[in-house]
Amino acid sequence: MSHLTCYRLTVISIGILGLNAMALAPAIAAERLAVDAPTERLQQRRTAQSRSKLDIGLQPIIPQAVAGKSIGSRHIIGREATAERREPVGVGLTARVGTLGFGVDVAKSLTPQIDGRLGLNFGNVSLNRNDSGINYDSQLKFSSIQLFGDYYPFRSSGFRLTGGLIAQNNKLSVNSNPNSNGTYTIDGTQYQASNVGTLSGEYRYPNSIAPYLGIGIGKSTNEGLGFNADLGVMFAGAPQVTLNASNPAFNNNPTTRNQLDNQVRQTENDLRGFNVYPVLSVGLSYGF
Repeated sequence: MSHLTCYRLTVISIGILGLNAMALAPAIAAERLAVDAPTERLQQRRTAQSRSKLDIGLQPIIPQAVAGKSIGSRHIIGREATAERREPVGVGLTARVGTLGFGVDVAKSLTPQIDGRLGLNFGNVSLNRNDSGINYDSQLKFSSIQLFGDYYPFRSSGFRLTGGLIAQNNKLSVNSNPNSNGTYTIDGTQYQASNVGTLSGEYRYPNSIAPYLGIGIGKSTNEGLGFNADLGVMFAGAPQVTLNASNPAFNNNPTTRNQLDNQVRQTENDLRGFNVYPVLSVGLSYGF
């Protein structure tokens, strides 16, 4: 075979191979695209999964943070509500005992430094006394209502200045006992107890509404349990005395009646210096 023939066959073969390559190129490209497309989709899915995993990982965190804030807010609101519920109302109750008897009162805070108090006193005390030579079995009966204003000059202290009024019906009831020899000495004259009977009377304070001034410690309107004490004076006036004999003949006889009245004046003179009544009381209070 000649060289020309070989050359022609080579060119034809190359041409055929080129045509085959051109024919196969679309198929290869399609196959390439078919191969690359799943790879891209897989990559996209992997990216989406990564993002999804990231989101899933954050989801428990974000709600927890929000929930924590919400719970904290609820706690704060709860504490504020509790604080509001526990805010003192400025009312206090006190139970006490003193020279006006047993007492209870209620106090209300009017300003940070001023309280108002309304109280009731009651009770009986038995005692023995001797007035102008006559021995008596006595009973002191307490009955009063008090309206006080308390001023606290120092906000950090329970010390107070107190003023007010006491509507009182306190009285001392007396019943006499004869001397050991069975006699009474009335206005300097001695009488047999059988002629007199029993001497009975009352000592009363003339001012049914008496001013009061005093000092004290304790603020019953403070929340919780507290101690209270008062020291002051009630301007009740000097006691007024009545005295009568149980034997009508002795009681109504002008001479003996005059002697009984003289005895009364002597007792009132002895008590004239007691125109103020000392008030001392201690007690426990509870504030709301």
